[in-house]
Amino acid sequence: MPTYPHQLFTAPISAIDADMVRGFLALRLEESFTIDYKRNIDAVSDTVAAMANSYGGVVLIGVDNDPKDQNLPGPLRGVQPSDKDKLVSKMVTVFDPPGWCPDVIPVAMDGTTLLVVRVDPETVPRPLLHKGTAKVRVDGRNDTADRRLLRLLFQSADETTMTPGSDPRFAPDQYAAPGHRPVYRRDPPDVVIRASTSRPLRQDGVRRRLRGTTVDALISALSDRQGLPRGIAQYPPPSLTGLAARVRPGERLSAWEVDPHHGHSRFVRISAGHGTLSEPPTTTGTRMECSAELAGGGTSIDVHFDVLYWMPGQRLAGELWVQTAYEAVQALVRHALPTLTQELTGTANAATPPIELHIATGRPDQRTLSNLLDTTMLGERTGVGDVHRGSEYLPEELVGVDDLKGATLEALHNIALDWRFLYPGFPEVHG
Repeated sequence: MPTYPHQLFTAPISAIDADMVRGFLALRLEESFTIDYKRNIDAVSDTVAAMANSYGGVVLIGVDNDPKDQNLPGPLRGVQPSDKDKLVSKMVTVFDPPGWCPDVIPVAMDGTTLLVVRVDPETVPRPLLHKGTAKVRVDGRNDTADRRLLRLLFQSADETTMTPGSDPRFAPDQYAAPGHRPVYRRDPPDVVIRASTSRPLRQDGVRRRLRGTTVDALISALSDRQGLPRGIAQYPPPSLTGLAARVRPGERLSAWEVDPHHGHSRFVRISAGHGTLSEPPTTTGTRMECSAELAGGGTSIDVHFDVLYWMPGQRLAGELWVQTAYEAVQALVRHALPTLTQELTGTANAATPPIELHIATGRPDQRTLSNLLDTTMLGERTGVGDVHRGSEYLPEELVGVDDLKGATLEALHNIALDWRFLYPGFPEVHG
């Protein structure tokens, strides 16, 4: 299974082509909560209804099952050109309430035509009934909702916690900011760069918890030495250690460790870098932190990835804070978020929720970035006054096609405009 959602789940319709579908099939992903393969259109509406009431997903039509493993994709059978219209007509009439239909995208591939049906749960009028019953998606199959789950589906119709559009703006200088924790009160970080998001989880009555295996999986996903036995120290990968090396060359970072003072079954924070959790840098240094919190009674999970810089008397170089923004986004989108989703829901293949990028100071006594960031590369500033915290959503269409570099630079461009740099230029992002 890939470590981050495949772009087939989130790409704009115009970007879905034969190469994308061929690459998806080459992954040999098993049928799951969010993936199904159908030889023809006969039983598709039932699966669509089940996905609509669950996590959404993708159904590939015209793909036979592997004869050796019925959960894997097999030979391409293709569909008739008229099958798209037949399927759409059936779905808009067989569903209750009528009129809703997922995306149905025909793709010409290898001399035949496949249909990509993409179910976005945000658009669904829940509960969606199919022939008078409410279907839900169980791992690789469809099932009928019992009375308890049906009641939860009705309740969720008006719950804002079900929508990833809920504001994930957890700025690093608010809401459990690094500077607000006792360990950082003596020497708070000068600059914090944060990527954050909030992912909804299905309201199925399950009391979710962040178990030890979930924390182990998170550390492994953010480590250079993945797959090691429990108890073996795991360190950040080169993409993150390279940031710290720019600040203090030649010094090995501490391994990932779990914060023992701020954690419970619904919240965890892990940290690595210069110093330790109990003794952060007192001079120049860098630490990386990832935190996850089950919110709304377990109906959503908030995830943050922070990079903290101590730069007393210095400005953070332009190419360094730009690269850091990309690394924070990459760590969140490709590693932390899909791993946590896999552990909590059983699948990592789901659309990536809105991602927001933040740049702020971690010092409670200083709200300006003017003396902390080198902004020379941004050109001449037309505004007056200090440069304060910047926040911006990443363009969802770029995240959807896995262009995280482009998405990060576009968000930084908009932040620079907010700071009144009207013609900002940015260095190349590596990785």
